[in-house]
Amino acid sequence: MKKLMAVLAVLWASSAFAAGEVARIVRLKISAGDLLSAIAAAEDYKADKGVDPEYLDAVGWIARGAEILRKPELARRYVEELHRLIPAEETATLTPYGAAIEVEGRLIAAADGRGAAIRYFEDAFARAQAPSLRSRIRKNINLLSLEGRPALPIDGRSLESKPTLLFFWMTGCGDCKAQAPSLQHVWTKYKSRGLQMVAVTRQYDDDVAAIQKFWSDTYPDLSGVPVVVNTDTMVRYGVSATPTFALVDSSGIVRLYTPTRLSEAELSRRVEELLK
Repeated sequence: MKKLMAVLAVLWASSAFAAGEVARIVRLKISAGDLLSAIAAAEDYKADKGVDPEYLDAVGWIARGAEILRKPELARRYVEELHRLIPAEETATLTPYGAAIEVEGRLIAAADGRGAAIRYFEDAFARAQAPSLRSRIRKNINLLSLEGRPALPIDGRSLESKPTLLFFWMTGCGDCKAQAPSLQHVWTKYKSRGLQMVAVTRQYDDDVAAIQKFWSDTYPDLSGVPVVVNTDTMVRYGVSATPTFALVDSSGIVRLYTPTRLSEAELSRRVEELLK
């Protein structure tokens, strides 16, 4: 800890920021609940480098941090700054542009209710073009509305008749690989009780054959699990973060939707509930 603080002190004292450094510092400060220091870091960067994608990314994290830390007025201030500086979708600024949409929608949900937020997100989704942005917006819609509703088809196929665990992943995802042992334990434990599992991903920089080989090599105990490679499915399930999990009951109703890692204990608990 002392070493980390010493490094941060040097960074604060210097006006020169390495590429990506200000966003990393902002995230560290927000994770510690220190929003004011995060804002100061972004201001120092802006004074030194001006407004560029790195600064905008930092502002996006500040907006998210303020909303999470229940500082809605502050969150709104930085959302407005992002909207002013990024008036339209552009490749170089997709992340902060998406952050502005995400935080504004959550602020609407807190102030005006779920229905108003869903309408806002649906309108933003209709305008969005990039799959990553569309996935991010859809994730927020799904968090507000997917549980308790019929599951979306997987590659055009409905999910009925069997309880199903959906695992959304990508080949370059470290958290997905870290999830492998617990996922394998849960699958081994419950498949004899009727649980089916489907792994879903999309093409990033890999071809389909390479994805299938990666799955077999990285998840050997899950080699019998079907792997669906479909961008539209990933977008509709709002997979902007991997892994994402969904649990669907035998009637085809979503009982869990979570764009996060899950512990083996929590995943087992939720599967037990599903199988009952």
